Amino acid sequence: MWNLLLMLLACAPAQDEPSGAGAGGGDEIVRLRDGRLLVGAITRHDLDGLELVSARDGGRYALPWSALYPGEAQRLKDGFGYHDEVGVPMVSASRLLLRNGAEELGVILRRDERGVELRTREIAKVIPLAELAAPPETVLVAATRVYTPEQFYAQRVTEVAADDALAQFDFARELQSVFALEPAQQHLEKARALATASGDQALLRRVDAAAGELARSLANRVEAQALEDIREDMHRDRYADAAEKLEDYEKKFPGGALRGEFLDLRGRFEERRAAAMTAFLNRNWYDTAVKYLKRKALERELSFDQLMDYAQEEVPQLVRKELLGRLREGYAKDLAEDQIDLLWKERVSAGAKRHQASYGFGTWILGEEKAREGLDEKKEDQKKDDGKTAEQKELEERTKRYLENLERERRKSKGGEEGVTPEDWWLSASPTERFQWLLAYYAEFSGDYQVTSKAFDACPTCAGTGVVQEDSLVPGSGGQQRKRSACPTCHKVGVKRAVTFR
Repeated sequence: MWNLLLMLLACAPAQDEPSGAGAGGGDEIVRLRDGRLLVGAITRHDLDGLELVSARDGGRYALPWSALYPGEAQRLKDGFGYHDEVGVPMVSASRLLLRNGAEELGVILRRDERGVELRTREIAKVIPLAELAAPPETVLVAATRVYTPEQFYAQRVTEVAADDALAQFDFARELQSVFALEPAQQHLEKARALATASGDQALLRRVDAAAGELARSLANRVEAQALEDIREDMHRDRYADAAEKLEDYEKKFPGGALRGEFLDLRGRFEERRAAAMTAFLNRNWYDTAVKYLKRKALERELSFDQLMDYAQEEVPQLVRKELLGRLREGYAKDLAEDQIDLLWKERVSAGAKRHQASYGFGTWILGEEKAREGLDEKKEDQKKDDGKTAEQKELEERTKRYLENLERERRKSKGGEEGVTPEDWWLSASPTERFQWLLAYYAEFSGDYQVTSKAFDACPTCAGTGVVQEDSLVPGSGGQQRKRSACPTCHKVGVKRAVTFR
């Protein structure tokens, strides 16, 4: 009922030789809404339904999509190359980010020196300009998030061509999707009259099918409203509430007239909830990690062992704990801890945003090997293909970590090349430099993120050589000689390292 537009990816609107499901001359098993199973070849399909020739008796069945069991139509449409678009129409709205970290979404009614008057469905309020963290941002959202059915109708009705049958039909389906049922019925009848006048039989069949669905919703308004409430919660990412309402529906309407729509909705619920939770993590993971890292960057009396352990070990745990609580509150009350990592791994396919961070002038603290790792990709590739077993590489990695720990201890007791320890750099660096260092280290070594590229800038003091030269008098020789010493800025690593991650 809620899928408004069906579009063929192929050029032709109908096919005599089906592809995907039922292709290759093989028989297809099709389950009908009344429980029957038909076995046969699908000889034709279009926007309205399909035609099947029975393998048992050769009978020819013309089946509208609505006659198929919930989920069956979608399976076949996917195989035929149809694309299902989201039913609820998208509209422009304004998003206001507030100084306290919250956000407001709605339609701006007016703006003046007092503030911005924002309306979200039935509620309108004035937000003072002093509370805004940024100018209003225009975003696309589901219409039901900002408009009531009546408001959406008033907003759109003047934009629909009165003499266009297809436009009237599409508008009726939009109205149905936002639960403006009576106006939807009126515009379906307009579409029917225009299609009849022009002799558009294909559109008339679609109008008849839509009118049947709409009549069921009108006749069973309480049940239809229960389903609409579930959809509304899903559109607003209130999946925990939607899950409870799905259970309530089972109890209140065990044999409901709209049970087919309920089964469709329930069948897609888990997939949509998982996608919504991945999108939530994609939006909030980085900001949550940044919050903890910025706090730590303000602390001064810390050893670098503590700082690196915090970025590599503690921050991932803190982020997971906080986001798990928020997911349980809004999406799935019984979400298991181990599901966080599975959902987070899906972020790349969901379009993960890239971020950058730099170790800056603290790059040398990593040690020369880590600081320059990736600078010469050919050498790195040779290392990867050196023929060593996984056990040998693991042993080498453990040995390297042990030596790095010894080197850090040596620096603590004796200072760096010029008597500078990592803790000295931390104390002298600005809060922004300290935060950037922690963020880069977290991104590269915690395992939470995937590093997509590394960038290097030559040290401005030594031009990337790692050493500086100066002329000095040599006593008793009567002349000068050039003295080479470790660069006091980069401590011989020669570069500033930065990473891009997602």
